[in-house]
Amino acid sequence: MTQLVITLKDQSYLPNIRRIEKSFVGVEKVSTANTADKPKKRLSRYEQSLLDAKEGRVNSYESSEDFFKKMGI
Repeated sequence: MTQLVITLKDQSYLPNIRRIEKSFVGVEKVSTANTADKPKKRLSRYEQSLLDAKEGRVNSYESSEDFFKKMGI
């Protein structure tokens, strides 16, 4: 199977493009995806942890006993 990717700046053309693509011989499926909703690159765990620290998504504890107490252990 071969795929063709078309990027449109203006979504108003989408219905016409879909109709034209469906009329081609051999086309099995025509689907759309909004690229604004998808992340451009999947981050590694290390990169995600750096991003979490940069954006303040971290927890601080006085001691390991404080940590265990707050975790309910």
